[in-house]
Amino acid sequence: MVKFKEVKAKTVLNKYRYRDNSFWCRYGINPYRGCQFACNYCDAITEKYLIHENVEDFSRVIYVKTNAPELLEKELKKAEKDVVALSGVTDPYQPAERKYEIMRNVLEVLKDNGFPVHIGTKSDLVLRDIDILSEISTNSWCALSFTVTTFDKNLLSLLEPFSPPPERRLEAVKKLREAGIMAGVDFTPIIPYLLDDDNNIREVIRKASENGAEYLLPGVGMTLRNNQKTRWFELLKENWPELIEKYEKLYGESQEPNREYVVEINRKTFEVCKELNIKTYTPPPDFERPLKENFQVANLLLLIAYFKERRTGNPYAAWAYHKAAQNIEELEESIRDIHNENELEKISGVGKNLAEIIKEFLDTGKCEKIERLKTEW
Repeated sequence: MVKFKEVKAKTVLNKYRYRDNSFWCRYGINPYRGCQFACNYCDAITEKYLIHENVEDFSRVIYVKTNAPELLEKELKKAEKDVVALSGVTDPYQPAERKYEIMRNVLEVLKDNGFPVHIGTKSDLVLRDIDILSEISTNSWCALSFTVTTFDKNLLSLLEPFSPPPERRLEAVKKLREAGIMAGVDFTPIIPYLLDDDNNIREVIRKASENGAEYLLPGVGMTLRNNQKTRWFELLKENWPELIEKYEKLYGESQEPNREYVVEINRKTFEVCKELNIKTYTPPPDFERPLKENFQVANLLLLIAYFKERRTGNPYAAWAYHKAAQNIEELEESIRDIHNENELEKISGVGKNLAEIIKEFLDTGKCEKIERLKTEW
């Protein structure tokens, strides 16, 4: 029996230190804490995020931030316009949303204030709000990423016991795309030894493509942290004891699988996406804001970083690009003016190589490096 606890949040809009280059978000909002879908691989139960008294309550006790829309209205007045991710440690369209409609009201506030959004979910309930999403898409920027990891019903009953079937999620992708709203698939996590075989990878990507997904985000690195690791190994012991030794070898003392494995699965995923003509990244946001050209250059650097990180299996492989992008976004003058004065290298974090990339983009509107990264492994 699921219990709902109505709470008054003190804050609702979380600002990240660095902008994400998968969801492109600067902010995050969690209308709920806890999640009724009870996915057994979820990292939201780790001590870093858990606010429940015990891990078992995560899917049984749902905290409802009843004042989220009103609080958000106030917080947006002081926020610079940028992409808001919904959600990070919960599903915003879990069954509680049918009753409380916190997410719908939050979207109304974001729409009225002109903020772009990127929504991550496993639920087709999102179609209820297609009217608001259409307006956000038209007037700002909007993307929806539906998690799909497999179509194997036996595995789904153990991995995602209370989530809507993936077929319904892909039907939602199709309907959103038909309505002119960007939508794609977040193939996260590609669980080692259960979901990483060639057949499953190809099936997920093929069905995503057939349903009109604009992109597919490959997510190999399933973390195994404290509570999450304990629950996952209990699941392995009960259902796949033969995999325990493999996991111990793959992860060692780390919270993530070894990089060689990550790179190999990324490569497989990218190759199938290329064959089926589906993007392996979310197209960067495009919306009106001050010094928009600075924002576009920052997006270019973050996208280069995204591909470098996937190719190395190292989330810090291109940290210089992240820092340079951040510094460019924080400039108070036009990067084109700086370029015209031949002073790009005076921007903190922008050395000769990055200056050449920026120069090419500003002069031609193109970047040979990013086009090569999009198509070549």
